[in-house]
Amino acid sequence: MPGFQLPHTTSQVNKAGKVVRYWVERRETDPEKLRHAITVIQDFRAAHAYPLTKASMGLRSMVKSEGVEPQVSQRLKRLPTILNKLTREPTMSLANMQDIGGCRAVLPTIDDVYAVAHRRAMRKRTVYTRDYIADPAESGYRGLHVIVDYDDRRIEAQLRTPAQHDWAVTVEKLGGRIAEDLKSGRGPEEVLALLQVISEAMALEELGQAVPAELEQEIVRRRALANPYLSR
Repeated sequence: MPGFQLPHTTSQVNKAGKVVRYWVERRETDPEKLRHAITVIQDFRAAHAYPLTKASMGLRSMVKSEGVEPQVSQRLKRLPTILNKLTREPTMSLANMQDIGGCRAVLPTIDDVYAVAHRRAMRKRTVYTRDYIADPAESGYRGLHVIVDYDDRRIEAQLRTPAQHDWAVTVEKLGGRIAEDLKSGRGPEEVLALLQVISEAMALEELGQAVPAELEQEIVRRRALANPYLSR
């Protein structure tokens, strides 16, 4: 909602994050402190809703300006996902979590991704950019992330091609099926290695390049190793 003011200070938000982390680690045992911490985190999450809508509308406008039909979506990170990330990344303070609000544009080509990213980077609200196309994540993830600031809230704008998006969605669905956080690089090494080489092959195909026979053989080999997990 316009003009929404977070009823808690940055210090209180970070403290709430620590309480949850300590609860999971069994260093905090007071249920009342936990209930209060959850309330603070829910308020902090809600404070991203309106900035997220503004960021998503801005991204949609930029995509249109490049002559591309917009395929833009948005989401607020669910509370369980926020709590999981807090415990998974023990050095992260809650107030510095960059992706509580996120929007995404799926664009036809890599050139379109960079064109929209350049247009986005020219705006004052842009904080920084992470290029996972030029420098893919260890998991094999590819895409371009732009962190923007709306109303003192950090929003993550993800730009992907259809192939990059299909890979990411497949990884997320597979992670849910085998109950592993594959997209964060956690899970059976055999599965993670398979996803990495598949990403490499998809990137080559997207550029119009042939997939080397050696890479095709490696995919077959790694699929066989990962099959016990994939067939669950």
